[in-house]
Amino acid sequence: MNMQELEAPTMVDTAAFFAAPPATPSELAACRATYLYDTAAADKFAAAVREARQGGNDKLAMLGAWVCGEYSKAIESSGNENDDLSKFIRGDGLREMGQQSEACKVLEGFSASADSIMAAAELHAITATLNYDALRKALKSAKVNEADKHYFEGRLMESDGDYDAAADAYNEAIALDEAHVAARSRLAYRADLHGDEDEALRQYGEMLMHRPVPISVLLNAGILHEDQGNFEKACGCFSAALRSNPNDKRALLFFQDAHESLDMYYDEDLEHRHDQLMKVLRTPITDFELSVRARNCLASMDIRSLQELVSHTELELLEFKNFGETSLNEIKRVLTAKNLRLGMRRDDGTFLVPDEFESGGDFDAERELAWLGPLTDEMREALELQISGLNLSVRCHRALVERLNLHRVSDILRYSEEDLMSMPNFGITSLEELKIRLTEFDLSLRSNGGGNNTEF
Repeated sequence: MNMQELEAPTMVDTAAFFAAPPATPSELAACRATYLYDTAAADKFAAAVREARQGGNDKLAMLGAWVCGEYSKAIESSGNENDDLSKFIRGDGLREMGQQSEACKVLEGFSASADSIMAAAELHAITATLNYDALRKALKSAKVNEADKHYFEGRLMESDGDYDAAADAYNEAIALDEAHVAARSRLAYRADLHGDEDEALRQYGEMLMHRPVPISVLLNAGILHEDQGNFEKACGCFSAALRSNPNDKRALLFFQDAHESLDMYYDEDLEHRHDQLMKVLRTPITDFELSVRARNCLASMDIRSLQELVSHTELELLEFKNFGETSLNEIKRVLTAKNLRLGMRRDDGTFLVPDEFESGGDFDAERELAWLGPLTDEMREALELQISGLNLSVRCHRALVERLNLHRVSDILRYSEEDLMSMPNFGITSLEELKIRLTEFDLSLRSNGGGNNTEF
């Protein structure tokens, strides 16, 4: 649903939404600019909505889900309520999910509303059914905002074959509302129709900057990427659409086609990186030094390996009881250190290979730790020890594990003395302590010119 662009607040008070929830569609639409203006704000708001849902507060869950673009959840939470706000959410949600006829039935008569967003909801549903006679009639008396008025007039001009005038109308709508998704969608559609794929992708790129992104935008952008042979980006768009609505048959079909096309192109480096990825994903969670709380949470979810962990999205993890932002951030730090991220599993069970994933093969101790000389069996065994096995002080242990996300002794030896000393809270005392512990295993850190330095 479109709305006038609002200036992002300097501080977002998520609690205000739940303390005094919006009572009209216009107030509800305005909340998107307030609570979804950037990723951090959107994540914070989504977490509060989940809490409302888990707490059984259906009304707040309904309102919050619509703001987040989770239309199926919003409709589910609306139940059988027949007040105008609930009907607006059901009708607009059905339209966004492609169920246009059902949306028109729910929103019938809304075009006469004094609320501009509610009035526009029925017009959008009518437009989606391509019933231009009904749109022309309803638009005459509908009290929509100026941006929406230009858009609907543009649709009527387009239906009459006056494409240049329609484009002008869409640009007028965007001039009034930069985030007018419907107007940009038509401009992108016309550009694509005339073979200007770059302009079409530019328009879709603008739409992807404003939350929530409609499924239709994700699908169309994915199709354009696929037409240009960029199947990886196409799969990303279709996957995002499926995360928004897992039951969308079009998104599933498009994803399968794009993925099959992706598999047709053999990339030796990609194949090698995939093999390395699968080796890493088989690593058990117990190999990583996590807090007791995070470890217990993963165990209760029956997540035993990295493969199982990256199969979940952030939202899915946060849905589990007692799993909070602290545990999530801890796990994300561990994954980032391995060039992994959550949500890597595709719907067909395969895994996306991150562009930054190293394809250099397994860790070659003889080459990487050449300054140690020939490695004995005891030294190799020590390299595989977890850092906790060194019995370091709390300060030193935290600096290595929490600051650098290191887990094994071999991870430490990839840093020089100078690297470690440049890290905040890691002083000469910690360095000397670490060197003494390493010496007990005939190991030592490199120093000055022993290799590449790492930035902190």
